[in-house]
Order: sequence, then structure tokens, then C-alpha cells
Amino acid sequence: MEKSMLHKLKNLPGRLEREIEKHNYKNNKYAGILQIRTFEESLDYITKNKISFYRYGDAEIAIMRGMDVPFQKADAQLARRLIELLNIKEKGVEAAIPYYYLNYEKGMNPFIEEFTYAMKAQRKFLITHCRKDKKYLDTALSQVYQTYENYDFEKYFARMKRLFQDRDVVLICGKGILSEIKYNPFDICKSIQYIEAPNISAFNEYDRILQEAKQVSKDELICIILGPTADLLVYDLFKEGYQAWDIGHFVKDYDAYYKKNPRNADALIKFYEPD
Repeated sequence: MEKSMLHKLKNLPGRLEREIEKHNYKNNKYAGILQIRTFEESLDYITKNKISFYRYGDAEIAIMRGMDVPFQKADAQLARRLIELLNIKEKGVEAAIPYYYLNYEKGMNPFIEEFTYAMKAQRKFLITHCRKDKKYLDTALSQVYQTYENYDFEKYFARMKRLFQDRDVVLICGKGILSEIKYNPFDICKSIQYIEAPNISAFNEYDRILQEAKQVSKDELICIILGPTADLLVYDLFKEGYQAWDIGHFVKDYDAYYKKNPRNADALIKFYEPD
């Protein structure tokens, strides 16, 4: 009994801190500190403007903080460039950060919401390192089915597919990551070409991947599924005159929706595991 009581007392400060952070988040203490479009506003923006965009999520933030993630070892050069790109303000290219990290929304997937309560360090990092005079896109624009409990997903996916249905597309992704995909949104493209990259630590082959991508026509839309390395590829290809998108989990999100996969805690953990 005494050991049990001591254990509870020992863990009390951490539990109190989590509850305080949950209270702050749900009461929108962080709302408005950074300018972030909602995912709907972000989708409107990329529909109306021919731009390139790259996205930041928990993996990119971890790398910038000097930490490993399951599919990318910590790398000082990668971290430095990610921090630089977070604050670039240039016409024709945009960065995305998670709207829901700083803005509480009703209707989120409850497991994603619970996960977000604990993102205090990530929120602090973004608030410290992002520009206050820059308006960001929302990272969740490419994973709406996983993020929100209820939405008109048919409408969302139809809008996304219209963006590339008449385009010649080049998809840069890890080897074999599409092997379990039954419903591929890119099947409607005018044409699709694939460039394979490593599933783990793709940044180690950055120069090779970039040079291979630069061999394709600048009329083609380059879509990238490659973790933190995708951010750099988008920007460097943009500077070479290409239109490039970091689409993250979009293909898996689309496939999960049409397979009617569950979105409980176990399913979400599996969804975000490295391919």
C-alpha cells in the first residue's frame, strides 16, 4: 500500500502538468500565436495558386530538435536546412505546419486529439522558430481522414484528385511503400512515373534522388512521399523551376478511407508506422 501511494505521488507532477497542458490547449491558449490556414483554406489556396509546398509534422520537428525518428536518423545538416526552410518567405512556395497543434478544433479524431494534448514541446518549438509575419498552410491537408472524425471525405478526396487528374505526375517515394495500396488516387493521372528512394534515412541519398528528379520535364508535377527529406526536395526542385508537393500520408489516407479501415488507437499507430 505504501509503495503504491509513493508511486502515485511520484507521478503526480507529470500528471498535473499534462492536465494543465490539456486545459490550455482545449481553451485555445495557443490559438492565433502563429498564422496558419485551416486545411480547407489550405486546399483552397493550392487550388487557386500554382505553387509548391512542403509540410512539417512531428517527425520534422523531432529532426530539428536533434532527435531520431523511426525512418530517419538525426542529421545536423538536415536539421539546419529544415529550420531554414521553416522561415523562408518566397512567392510560389509555401511551408505547412499543423493547424491543430496550436488550435483546438471540435470534430477531431479523439485519438489524434488525445495525442495532441501531449505536444507541448512541439508547440513550443514551432512558436519559437516560426515567423509571426508568415501565413502557413496546414500540414493536415494531406491526411484529413486520419485527423477528423466526421467530414465529407468524398468531397475532400474528389477536390484533391482534381488537382492532378490531368497532369503528368512523377511520384518520389520509398521502395515498396505502395505495395499494400489497393486504392491509388494517382491512377487517374494523365501519366505516372516513379522514382524510388530508400525507406530509411533517405537523406543519405539526397544528391542522387535530386539529380534523378531533375531529369524529368518541368511540365510534370512532382509529388513526394519521403518524410523530412521531402521538404528539402520540394524547395530545391522549386528553385530549379519545378512544381513539387510534399504529399506525406495522402496515398495511405485515401486508401484507408476506401478500405473503410478503422481509426482507433491501434489502427492509427499502425497507419503512422514506417512502411
